[in-house]
Formats: sequence, C-alpha cells, structure tokens
Amino acid sequence: MRNDKICTFAALVLLTLTACSQEISQTELVASLSENHIVHTLGGQRPALLVLPADHDPKTPIPLVLSLHGFTSHAAEHDRYFGLSQRVNDDRFALIMANGTHDPDGKRFWNATDFCCDLHNTQVDDVQYLSGLLEEAATHIAVERIFALGHSNGGFMAYRLACEGIPGLVAIASLAGTSFSDPSRCAFAAPVSVLQIHGTADETVAYDGSTGEREYAGAEEVALRWAALARCDFTSPETLPPLDLDQGIDGPETVRTRYRTGCRNDVTIELWTIEQGSHVPRFAPDFGQRLLNWLFSDSRPDTLS
Repeated sequence: MRNDKICTFAALVLLTLTACSQEISQTELVASLSENHIVHTLGGQRPALLVLPADHDPKTPIPLVLSLHGFTSHAAEHDRYFGLSQRVNDDRFALIMANGTHDPDGKRFWNATDFCCDLHNTQVDDVQYLSGLLEEAATHIAVERIFALGHSNGGFMAYRLACEGIPGLVAIASLAGTSFSDPSRCAFAAPVSVLQIHGTADETVAYDGSTGEREYAGAEEVALRWAALARCDFTSPETLPPLDLDQGIDGPETVRTRYRTGCRNDVTIELWTIEQGSHVPRFAPDFGQRLLNWLFSDSRPDTLS
C-alpha cells in the first residue's frame, strides 16, 4: 500500500472519529490533567507530559506507560480514544503523553519505519527523543517497568522501540500498527511481550501486510516474529475465548491467539484479530481497561491464575 493512501485515509478516519477537533495547547492540556493528577512537563523544546496518580509518592516504584498517537493525530486526541489518563489514579501507573513532530504538510508523525510515517524524509530521530523522555521521567519517579502502546503510526513506533531494545521495556501493544518488512531489522532485539490488535478489514494498514515498493509485515507475521525471538513453542498456540470489543460489529468479533509455552523471559505474545474490523474500531468504553489489564497482568505469566 502506498504512503499517500495511508495519509489520505488516516486523515479521513481520524477526522470522522474526533468530529474535526483541533489540537489543544500544552497549557490547556496541563491544566485539565492537573485537576486530578500530578503532572510534570518533560522534553524541553519538544514537550511531553508525565501524568501521575494524584497521591503518588515518588519513592514508590510505579509502572510507566508510553502512549503513542497515530499519523495526523496528537496526544490529547489519542488519549480520548484509548482513555488511559482516566485510569491513572485507579490503576496506579505513570503515563507519558508525547507528540510526534509536524511534517511539512502540518501533520504529526513518528519516524518509525521506512513505510510509516516520515513521508517527507525529515529523518527526525524519534527513538532518541522517546528514549530521552523515559530517562527524564526516571528523574521524577521510581520506574518499575516500561510499556509502550500505540495506534497505527504509534503502533509502528512501539515496535520500533522494541526492536531498538529500549532499557526497561517489557511489553508493547499495537492497534493497527506493525513493523519492518525485513525481519532482520529486529533480529537481535531482546524478547518482550507483544499484543497485536488488528482488524481484517483495515484499509489503511492491511491485516495481511503489504508488498511492493514500500512493504510492512502482516499482523500474523509480526506476532510470529516476536514469538520466534522469544523461542516460543509454535506447535501449541492457545485459542482464547473471543471478545466483543468493537461496538460497530455484532457479537464477540475478536479472535485471540496466544503464544506462551516455552517463551524466554516469561513473555507472552498475543494476536487479537478483529473480524471485519476497520483501522479505527468503535471500541467499547472498557477498551483502555482491557489494554492495561493485558499489559500489567496477562503479559506476565507469573501473575496469571
């Protein structure tokens, strides 16, 4: 699939999702979040927010979640979709809300892979930027574990961080994102738990991947790659009960496959296939909670009953 198509279609679906909402200022975002949280500004000239529970003791270890928006979106819009900041106090985690840079067309993006989404070849180093945010966050809190999750371009970026072996990263979750077409780009990465969520009717980032001038791995392929990195047993994948995640599709439409047996570092690899799901599913209100439950519990087999 060509990059101009990801541009046009992603912009369309995101505008539909948010009713053409405009990006609010950093000052307004800080003010709204500070009502119920502790908020620190990170990143210097390229600011991001570190959102903490209102009563958090900085000496108490806490999991850190890096949230990554999709192409043309921004941190506040992404947070409205996933609803993570609403869970910070109850689920006791730290949240980094960061923004990609603007390209020459004024669209925010992450430079994750050759396919997505540095369309103008700016060569901005988002791995370095996000690594710097994680290091800076550790000056404010005692980081227990690090998680990255993203939608579309943000999902690509989460995989890129895993490929780069970011210190402390233990799990990622990607909705409608994927990784390099060339598996050797991540061949020496440390095993991490992976949750890949993807709709089979996604017209922006195809479920089965893309071939041609600019390629990317399909959803099943990328899940198997990370299972292979962890040396999981492919012969006995678990089929879990289906979930009803997408309110636009009748019944439990999301099929789940888990690879856990034999995996190094106690990691878990799961693929959630949304049958007939689009690039921007209409998730039930508890979707963010399900994501956090997976990251904090299901990705660590020792915590499962």
